[in-house]
Amino acid sequence: MALARSGLDSLINKPAFGWACGSYVAWTGDDYILSELADPIKFWKNELTKDRSPPSVYEKMGFCALAGAYHGRRDTSSAQDFERCLTAKDKQYSHNRFERQQIDRFLAIPPLPDTPEHLAMILGLTWQEDINLTADQVYLVWQRLNTLYSDSNANEPGKFSNQLILASLITSCFLLGIVGTLPDASSGRVTLEPSIPDNLNYFDLRNLRMGLDAVDLLYVEEGGQRTFVIEQTKGRVPLNLILKPNLSGTEIDRIYINGNKAKLEWWADPKIGRVFTQVQLYLDQKQTVTVVPA
Repeated sequence: MALARSGLDSLINKPAFGWACGSYVAWTGDDYILSELADPIKFWKNELTKDRSPPSVYEKMGFCALAGAYHGRRDTSSAQDFERCLTAKDKQYSHNRFERQQIDRFLAIPPLPDTPEHLAMILGLTWQEDINLTADQVYLVWQRLNTLYSDSNANEPGKFSNQLILASLITSCFLLGIVGTLPDASSGRVTLEPSIPDNLNYFDLRNLRMGLDAVDLLYVEEGGQRTFVIEQTKGRVPLNLILKPNLSGTEIDRIYINGNKAKLEWWADPKIGRVFTQVQLYLDQKQTVTVVPA
């Protein structure tokens, strides 16, 4: 937490400061910083609102993250203030579903971003509406970033700053894009919205820290069955976890929780060939969820 706080302090008066504050509270549960950094947060909000030069993604991400942080603190007035800022802005983003070759073209750009626009191009994004890639596209980006990181590590072992930047991109892309981690440490709640690509049949994520708590997440696809195993490994109080898997397919035949057949709703988006369901779990023990598509 001390390292995260030092990173947060280094972003004071930077465009990404608001997003960093909200993310810090979500992951650590330390909402006292909203009082400690009240003046820098106010300054960030005022400066970014009147200065149109930074990309508007910083406003969107910052306003959303801080609204969530203040809601978690039960400060509804402050949360609604940032929500009003968010809804008052004209939408300046556009959603473009890039094909595989288009993402490859963007990734041909040198891997280390020096501007938000550059980072957006590396991730295969444009700026005009809500950004949203498919699971396979995010996974492809993650694979490419991992390759780039491995290459830079092998060829230029002395460039630690480059390696750290790429490592952070890889981690963020995986945690937010594939695992869909949405923590709320102060409320003892975490949401996982894993978007599993077609060509991913296994991953094992260990010691995912959220404040004083930690969770392990295992995903295995075998024989057409998709199984998630979630276990809380640290923390005095069991977490409340909401699992919202997003899987390839058009229909779900059965869902099992800890080996017992469960009656859960599911829905499908035939346009993109994905099926969805939602399970609420109390992590007082290891929990296993198995989804069997039709």
